[in-house]
Amino acid sequence: MNYSYSLKARNKPSLNYWEITVKLLIIVGLICFSLSLYQVALFTSGDDLYGVWILLIGWIGLVIFQLSWLANPLNLLALLLLSTKPKLSLLLTLIAFLLASQTFYFAEIPVGLNQEKIYIKELGLGFYLWYIANGLFVIAALIEALRTRD
Repeated sequence: MNYSYSLKARNKPSLNYWEITVKLLIIVGLICFSLSLYQVALFTSGDDLYGVWILLIGWIGLVIFQLSWLANPLNLLALLLLSTKPKLSLLLTLIAFLLASQTFYFAEIPVGLNQEKIYIKELGLGFYLWYIANGLFVIAALIEALRTRD
């Protein structure tokens, strides 16, 4: 009797090194992003601003051409497109990273209607975790674009 067993029929496609690397970069990026929400992102002359608060109201910054907040929806869209359109995903993450970098150039935040302002004294851990997440998404998209190029 021949009891030999073929493993070929049971082989599942395995992830290669670069696929695993991309997935890990995205997971670590999402962890950094999540942690950034619960940390102080901006130390100001008024109340310190936590990441979750900035995520919720940051779109208001568009009025004064503070475009950093747009990095969030761009990265979300880029991550959704990563497996189907890696080159577009890379472009979106690069734009998001550049927009996120704009935070370094803002020193004040307008509040209220009377042209009152609070001043940014220092960038907090929440900001740096968010910024690292943006960078990790760029690296993941770059690897995926290079990995799947024609």
